[in-house]
Amino acid sequence: MQTYTSYKTSNIEWIGEIPSHWKVTKVKYIADIFGRIGYRGYTVDDIVEAGQGSIAISPANIQNDIFKIDNSTFISWDKYYESPEIMIFENDIILVKTGSTIGKTAIIPKDCPEMTINPQLVVLKNVKIDHKFFYYQTLCDYFKLSFEIEQTGSTTPTISQEKINSFPVLNLSYLEQQAIVNYLDHKTALIDELIIKKEKKIELLKEQRSALINHVVTKGLNPNAPMKDSGIDWIGEIPEHWERKKIKQISKIISKGTTPSTVGRELLDEGEVRYLKAENISDNKVMLFPSFFIDNETDKILSRSKLLENDILLVIAGATLGKVAILTKEFIPANTNQAVSFIRLKENHNVKYIWYWLSSSILQQQIWIDAVQSAQPNLSMENLGNFCFTFPPLFEQKDIVKFLDNQTTIIDKSIEIETQKIEKLKEYRQSLISNVVTGKIKVF
Repeated sequence: MQTYTSYKTSNIEWIGEIPSHWKVTKVKYIADIFGRIGYRGYTVDDIVEAGQGSIAISPANIQNDIFKIDNSTFISWDKYYESPEIMIFENDIILVKTGSTIGKTAIIPKDCPEMTINPQLVVLKNVKIDHKFFYYQTLCDYFKLSFEIEQTGSTTPTISQEKINSFPVLNLSYLEQQAIVNYLDHKTALIDELIIKKEKKIELLKEQRSALINHVVTKGLNPNAPMKDSGIDWIGEIPEHWERKKIKQISKIISKGTTPSTVGRELLDEGEVRYLKAENISDNKVMLFPSFFIDNETDKILSRSKLLENDILLVIAGATLGKVAILTKEFIPANTNQAVSFIRLKENHNVKYIWYWLSSSILQQQIWIDAVQSAQPNLSMENLGNFCFTFPPLFEQKDIVKFLDNQTTIIDKSIEIETQKIEKLKEYRQSLISNVVTGKIKVF
């Protein structure tokens, strides 16, 4: 690793020493910052269809510090032309200044259509140093840390343009800036290519896992078993001796929860009874965080939705519709809200088999097909109870669960290994950018 011949203090703790011929300045001296002025904000009435206005860039358009045009929101041309200072062009640098993704940043590529920003972002224009070098500075640890230190607001973090203007920026010769940009462009492209390959491998593993579950819960483990028509197009043929049943035929209860506020009660940060929301169901299991609680009195009032061990929880409303998990002992006592249904089976010994069925991609597709598409997708209790599935004899259910537990564990472990490799590559990428941009590593 090559370093510079001499260093000096930057007088900024989270930057450390820099090459002795470099300078530290501030954002306001090397760029102009613009945001959407309050009275020029927009409402839902200003949102239009694609082709009828300009793109209004939101934090969702910044993915892994890269600008993405997919899934954009559009606002009227009147609103676009009302604020020329925030019209977005090639090499502009955009920063998220409000919300959970505060500090995300991207540089605008060439050949983009007409665009502006929404109130959560600011744009940096008229940059007096190499645009790409400044962009790499916004990716550095010290720049991200500046956001963490200066942001305000506990519920919704935000930062003022004045604060961003005071962020430190390193200034050096243009030739050095270009050399650093060329080096980082090359190195990060190689790293990004490796990350993409790992992500594709994970997707293939997930597809393999999904196909395995679909096959086993519809065809069984015996490839030579005589087959019959299930009578359901999306299931196809099933072993001749298997039954076809509906969820409601094997369930004691199919119900959903209630929001405490509807009965004059409130959620707590701490309490006696865990209160589970759709956010607590992820990766086919119940998650501890985010944590919500209710007291015993509220639990009594909401006794209809008091949960028991081995209840199957299924998200029936919202963007995570279809997420499913089995409630285990460590989460008891617990209750839930109206976005989560719970299925309590007549016999607990087949709960894992039913869980595999509900998590299969063929049933997940049916959940989305049957959901009412209004402001948000919503699945009724009636439709849930009427879902059909294959019902083999108990001994086969146990064999299927044992087989799938073993095989999915192997696949999940492979996914975990690849995910860890991706995280290490991202950490290396971040470290490389920070070390090169702050002069810890000399690249020319």
